[in-house]
Amino acid sequence: MTACIISIRPQPDADLDVAALARRNVRALACPLMAPTYLSSAVDLDVTGCAGVIFTSRHAVEGFVNRMTGTAWQALTAYCVGRATARRAAQAGFTRIMTGQGGGRGLAPLIRDDTPAMLAPLLWPSAAQISFDMVAELAPDIDVRRVPVYEMNPVNSLSPLVLEALQESQLGGVIMMSARSASLFHDALDAAGFAGERRNITVIAGSQAIADAAGDEWKDCLIARRPTRARLLAIASLLYHRRLT
Repeated sequence: MTACIISIRPQPDADLDVAALARRNVRALACPLMAPTYLSSAVDLDVTGCAGVIFTSRHAVEGFVNRMTGTAWQALTAYCVGRATARRAAQAGFTRIMTGQGGGRGLAPLIRDDTPAMLAPLLWPSAAQISFDMVAELAPDIDVRRVPVYEMNPVNSLSPLVLEALQESQLGGVIMMSARSASLFHDALDAAGFAGERRNITVIAGSQAIADAAGDEWKDCLIARRPTRARLLAIASLLYHRRLT
């Protein structure tokens, strides 16, 4: 087996990362460590009087749409954390979409600069567990109402192909875009008996906080200057072609 890089993001993101890396001649594997469960409710989310909706993941768009009826909400502004989330919002029917870069922190300035956001509250359909608080980030200038619409649940085990790569010490890098998934991967290695393999693996992290959550003893830790998917994939490609092949 040749060296590989894995993406531990939830599906479909992990598969999309693998496909993007394959186009760069990088051997990659999907190993999602979390999967979404959408929270149900007997009533629609209340968007009365809101100027827009903040989406910090495509799962949030899905959870929001699952809770809505009619089409009036499609006229609201959708503030989206990145292009993949924006595409899902467009598919849902939103017609005014504003797209940020660099995670929730990168989306906040775009929201502040948009006049409608200053005039009425914004709804934030979010995960049940959050690593970045948009409510606090935009307070006191902008009123943000957070409503959890999904939760990310841990996947119980590493995939067979990833276990095979670990057995042969061919897992060269891991893409991490959330602190929770970083912590889960650290613990999954311990649970599978591969704690010692950390010395052979390079962490590719979206931020210092994510790197901190991954713990110590890794071969190396490469932190993106901005927490965008494009930057992490570029780092992964360079790592693969310069160090792993």
